[in-house]
Amino acid sequence: MGLETSPTLRIFLAEDHVAIREVLAVYIQTRPHLKVVGEASNGLQVVEQCARLKPNLLLLDIDLPGMNGISIAHMLTASTPETHILIFSSHYDAATVRQVLEAGARGIIEKTSPIETLMKAIETVGAGRPYFGERVTRILEQSFSKPIATRSADNLTAREREILQLIAEGCSNKDVSSRLGISIKTAENHRHHLMQKLGTRNAADLTREAFRLGLVRTWAPPENPA
Repeated sequence: MGLETSPTLRIFLAEDHVAIREVLAVYIQTRPHLKVVGEASNGLQVVEQCARLKPNLLLLDIDLPGMNGISIAHMLTASTPETHILIFSSHYDAATVRQVLEAGARGIIEKTSPIETLMKAIETVGAGRPYFGERVTRILEQSFSKPIATRSADNLTAREREILQLIAEGCSNKDVSSRLGISIKTAENHRHHLMQKLGTRNAADLTREAFRLGLVRTWAPPENPA
């Protein structure tokens, strides 16, 4: 019996600094299971090429000419949901983190992160799990742990907590349906009831609640542990 090999993770790089993009492309492809299938420096090119190539992962800078990363994430989440989005930038605050989550991105990594941390983020988000760098994790802890005024999280059922965790991990209604063996309509109803019960308006607010309740298990550990 032959050895099993990991499936190739197809990656698209969206970065307007050519030198950074070229270095990343070379390094990423030193890993046998990672392949760069496309590159772009303009936001409009990113949308067009990702719709055509359908990569597994888009490493996406927020600040791109033509169309910014958050707008790109909104469009691709709707049109190409099979492409998981990892935001790659150096400008973050609580509002930006919230916008990124609302746009459907599954992770955020700082440009100042060590290359091995970036590789871990790529592989984690490429597998459909969330990943947040050290600085972003601190923002989440400081702002997303603040309570929402109209919540009744203590009254959540075990199934509701399970679905809340899946939503926070980036699962669509179809994903929830598949994982739990329920209909898509039932998954939609659970999401709607969760939002009503917690007083939330969108997936970003639900992610905030999941984080506060300790339901999300895949946040990145500190990059420079003591």
